[in-house]
Amino acid sequence: MNLLAYLVGLVLVSVIAGACLAAILVYFNPFTSGLLVFILFYLSLFIASTSVFTLIGWIIRVISRKRTSPLPKKEAIHRFEISFRQGMFLSAILIASLILQSKDILLWWNLLILMLVVGLSEWWLSRR
Repeated sequence: MNLLAYLVGLVLVSVIAGACLAAILVYFNPFTSGLLVFILFYLSLFIASTSVFTLIGWIIRVISRKRTSPLPKKEAIHRFEISFRQGMFLSAILIASLILQSKDILLWWNLLILMLVVGLSEWWLSRR
């Protein structure tokens, strides 16, 4: 696949997940809904935030590139993969924080441990 197909697919997934998230927020009452609605809410939020964080990260990588020549295809896809991985990690932090906050157990040291685990995971994956 080429980079354009990845980007178009990611934007399409972002729009669909955003529409699902909006539908869940509009049509369901959180006080009377069951566990399935909360799972769908967090899943759609995870997918939407992953795609948005990935696009933002990829755009920042492309803009911050100092060279004026076009980016080689292999390097562009590699940058996109890194952005996707980091977008998933940021979304995992967001979702975990929201779940902990909904259970009233979000404390600063919980978030610090979560960010440390994600940071170490990113470091380990970037070294491979």
